[in-house]
Amino acid sequence: MKSELDTMQIPAHFIPCFKTEIAVDRGVERNLLFRTWGGLGDQICAEPTLRYALSQFRDCKLSLASEHPELFQHLKFDSVFDTTKVLPLYKNYLTFETIVPPDDTNLVWQFVNHMLVNCVDFPTLCALRSTLPVAAKEIILTPGPPAYERATELVGLGLKVNNSVFVHPGRHWPTKTFPKDWWDDVLAGLVACSITPVLIGANTDDNRGTVDVNAAGCLDLRNKLTVSESVWFLQRAGVLLTNDSAPLHMAASYNPDDETTGHTWTGYVATCKHPDLISHWRQGEWNYREVNLGVGGLWETVNHCPNTTQQITADQTDEVTLRSWLPEPSDVVSWTCERL
Repeated sequence: MKSELDTMQIPAHFIPCFKTEIAVDRGVERNLLFRTWGGLGDQICAEPTLRYALSQFRDCKLSLASEHPELFQHLKFDSVFDTTKVLPLYKNYLTFETIVPPDDTNLVWQFVNHMLVNCVDFPTLCALRSTLPVAAKEIILTPGPPAYERATELVGLGLKVNNSVFVHPGRHWPTKTFPKDWWDDVLAGLVACSITPVLIGANTDDNRGTVDVNAAGCLDLRNKLTVSESVWFLQRAGVLLTNDSAPLHMAASYNPDDETTGHTWTGYVATCKHPDLISHWRQGEWNYREVNLGVGGLWETVNHCPNTTQQITADQTDEVTLRSWLPEPSDVVSWTCERL
């Protein structure tokens, strides 16, 4: 008699990956391609992986395929593909992905999950099957100066960046989209303290953007800055207030050749991922000027034991539970004023 195992069909995502052997057969095993994708924050957090690969794989040609190649202009790849415009011919490369899809034959998702791994470690595990030396985990970005004259012309106001409070009222999953009235109270509290909040963020076609906050008394730069300009500002800002979103990772980056960068105070509210999983090394310190202002999160209510028989989701919650994770707006305002 045939056993159940004899007749069981094995899903395709359990098949071992033979991409290295295929690359050798094609003669392209030294022609490496690193592909970044996912959310903007995911791609920013891939920078240490790319930089480390360039420093280690010196006997290979390294190319980059990315939706945001401008983030990595300081890294000297042999070829760069802006995947919003053109795709590389993948068969000519041994490809490494900084985030792999859950059904990928690398089996990464059988062992790790991006919800349970630090945001900088996950790209390295996906691409290189390792983590980096601690000193290599800092995010280095070197954007050129933004079109500052254009920004000030758009809003008609000046901006002293290193003494300003940038606010990103991010909108994405329900687990990290805060109620409008909460953000409005934070902004009103800052304005009452004679602070002009600078609103940033951009609406995208994948339901990401910003909450429709009351912008009275604010400098509204939403949908007016490029990615590089946003990085430039946040590397030099006095304070950033945000949820778990791309600006958190922008503010955690710095340019080692510019001492005016990398000292932004970031007050973030972690609700979806544990704060240690979205925090960074910067200036040689863990959590340098990064403070989780939240008072709870999804990780307190979800059981991540690997023996579960039901799918675990991280994107949904009810408003009552979400509000229980949020600090009082007055506490956020007080923390901000103390940092300024």
